Formats: sequence, C-alpha cells, structure tokens
Amino acid sequence: MAMLRRWLVCASLLAVVAVPAQAQEQWKVASAAQPGTALIGFVDTFAANATKASGGRFVVERQFVASEQEIATQLVRGRLQMGSVSAAGMSVLIPEGAVLNTPFLWASKAERDFVLDTVAMPVMRRIYEEKGLVILGQSEVGYNGVVCKGACPTPASVKGLKVRVAPTPASKMFWQQLGANGVQLPLSELFPALEQNLVVACDLPFSYYITTPAATSAPHFVDTQHLHHPAFALVNKGLWDKLPKDVQEGLMKAPVPVADTRKAVDAEQEGRIADFRKKGGTFVELTDAQRAEWRKLVEPAQLELVKSIGGRAMELFEAIQKGKQEFAAKNKKN
Repeated sequence: MAMLRRWLVCASLLAVVAVPAQAQEQWKVASAAQPGTALIGFVDTFAANATKASGGRFVVERQFVASEQEIATQLVRGRLQMGSVSAAGMSVLIPEGAVLNTPFLWASKAERDFVLDTVAMPVMRRIYEEKGLVILGQSEVGYNGVVCKGACPTPASVKGLKVRVAPTPASKMFWQQLGANGVQLPLSELFPALEQNLVVACDLPFSYYITTPAATSAPHFVDTQHLHHPAFALVNKGLWDKLPKDVQEGLMKAPVPVADTRKAVDAEQEGRIADFRKKGGTFVELTDAQRAEWRKLVEPAQLELVKSIGGRAMELFEAIQKGKQEFAAKNKKN
C-alpha cells in the first residue's frame, strides 16, 4: 500500500507541472481504472509525463470511460487521442491481442515477464500499428480469479453453476472447459446480475473486483490466476505520425515502466487481500498442485482457442512458444 500511495502522490505532483502559456491542444487519455487504485496512478503519471514530453503542444487529461470496448473504438476513430486499455478490452478491434489472455498461458510470472517483454511486445506493436494505434508502453493489471457467491475452491464446485461469461473467446473457453452453465453478459450487467442471483459466479482481476459491488454480493475469491491482463498505453497513429521525432521519443518514455507497475500491483493486492478478509471476505490461495487441477481441464483447449481468433493470432502464439523455449533454456543454464 505504501507503494500505491507513492504512485498516487507522484501522479498528483506531476499533474501540476507547468507548461507554456501558448495555446495548447487538449488531449484525453481514456481509462476505465477506478479511483484509489494503482492502475489510476499509472494513467495519471502517464498523462503528466506525456504533457511534459509534448513541449507545450498539448495537455493530456485522464478521462474515465467505463467500457474499454468503447475506448478502443473511439481511439481508432481519433475521437480519443490516447488510452490505457487492456488487451482484452482492445480485442473487439484487435482480436489477436486476446492470445495474451489465453487461460493458463503462463507457467510462472517470471516466464510471463520474459516472454511478454522480449518476444510478444514487438509482434503486438506491429499488429496494433496496422490497426491505427501505436503502443507506447505496457502495464500490469493482474490475473483473473474465480468469484462466487458461495464457496467454490475446486473445479468440481463450479461445474453446472450459472456463471457470467465475458464477451471474449478466452472467457467462453474457460467456462466451457469447466462445465459451467455460461450466460454472456457485458461488465455493466454483471453486478446487478450477481445481486439478483441471475448468475452466481464470474471471473475478475482481484484489483478490480475489490472496488466493485461483487466484493459484497459474491464474497468468495479463488486465486486461480488463470487469465493474465496486460494493458497498453496507446496513441492514435494518425496523430502520432504528425508529431516531431523528439516528441515521439519523449512519449515513448511517458508510461510508468512495466516492471514498476508489476511491483505496485502486487504490493497493492497484498494489502487489499488483508482488508478483504477482515471484512469477512474469503480469499482462497491455491497451492501449485491445486492450481494444476484447474489447469489440466483448461489447457488442452488453448490451441483451438488461438485458431478460432484468426488474423495473426497463430503468429503471436508461435512467437510466445519460442519465447517460452528461450526462457527455459536460459534458466537451465543458470
């Protein structure tokens, strides 16, 4: 929590950086991040750094937009200049990015970080630019866990349950493999559905879940860590191409370094887990063996999921597999 407070304080200080008095364009960086979280601190710091990097050409302000799919659409159209959006949120326009959300894609956090940073990001940058967006940086959101109104610590305990399926291929695949009774709902309809018992389970990142009504209506969180959420700091490519090289170079340095975002999210989660438990919530930490019970039911469907995405999804997936091999070889030598 101390790290989170430092991020929020730094973001506030950066937000008041002086800029030249000349007429400036107003740019928006859209995000669905909730107040009081590390995620919103990353966005505010990015906005302040981008304003400074512009050399007085524009001022960047954060704009809350509840739907990441809406942010994605407006970014590509140029109605929003910048955004901080998860790969899942962008998948409505860039489906290949959903490969990064493949359930149980990563064997460990160390493997994930190595492959994302060294192998996946160059491929993602090319894919995004073809769709009219430039990736300035990557940040951490966290892993999805299973959320239930009652106890659900094992795969068998969710079989047959009426669960909310997100409008993504990865979510559909995950719940199908577990034998759940899926009901596809947008995020905006999830919370009333839980309160009215229309669904009794879902999956969400803990850092987001804890800020929503679901933490009260469905107070059982199982830390399956089955689906990872990277997010990207983005700018519309049409606007990007009009900027001088020195401003482009400055904007590439504007996002919070990804390693720092990972540390901050992990630190924030530790404190929030303790608070959640004090308030009566149940947070189930799984051993490697227990998590493997979930993995073995879901992992066999990974390749079919990637094939169903289409586009350059297989190119990205194959690059990830090569990166995994590089990581394994690197660690074997060490």
